[in-house]
Amino acid sequence: MSDEVDVRTLLPKRSKKKLSGVEEQKAAENAVTAAVGDLAAWKAIYKLCIELRNFEISQLVQRNNFFMVFQGVLLAGICQSAGQIPIVSFMICLAGLGISLLQACMAAGAKYWQVHWEINTQRSEQAMTKITQYHRILRWQLNRRSVRLDKELEAKLENRALLVHLFEEDSNNDRVRKSVKESRPYAYFTNEFIMRKFSSSRIPIYAGFFLAMIWFVLLVCTVRFEGLNTGVFDFVVGFQSRKAA
Repeated sequence: MSDEVDVRTLLPKRSKKKLSGVEEQKAAENAVTAAVGDLAAWKAIYKLCIELRNFEISQLVQRNNFFMVFQGVLLAGICQSAGQIPIVSFMICLAGLGISLLQACMAAGAKYWQVHWEINTQRSEQAMTKITQYHRILRWQLNRRSVRLDKELEAKLENRALLVHLFEEDSNNDRVRKSVKESRPYAYFTNEFIMRKFSSSRIPIYAGFFLAMIWFVLLVCTVRFEGLNTGVFDFVVGFQSRKAA
């Protein structure tokens, strides 16, 4: 909202002299024009923030899919080699470890920018809420002072009692809980699991670190150091083949 106009009056803050009808008309038009322009600007910012947030989410999905396909190829490669060529097994595990860490870094970066644009969206919503309240004040003052503006300009004044906050924390928590419970009233565990609100954009970060730990264990098992046993643990037996009767 423009700082040049006080929400308590149609006149600029520092102006205390009594204005004529024409001057008051001009001041009112300037105030309305500024308020309409502010709201239009914040709407544009709001729309851009939504688009960039959605872009970050879509890019996260595509990039994560690429890394997961790469991981699948590497896992297939390590299974195929079966330790026949030690250096190949070592390099595949090293590559898998590096790719997993890069996947986690990528997902963390995408999560940062998603939150960045969501915060900007919240700020835009708050600004638009204040401006729509200011619009109602302007409309009330125009009516009280019997100031008549151009119909087209006056029509641009927003007069909304409600502005939806898309990214307000827990705004629909109770409604979601009620809807989930009504759809599956006896699925207590799954309903509570849903209400944990796991972040789908954080899961790729956890997946990257989890795969990194797996690759690290496989990497350690491919090397030998004198006096240090880094082989497979004795309790790891794998899938035992069925013995012939």
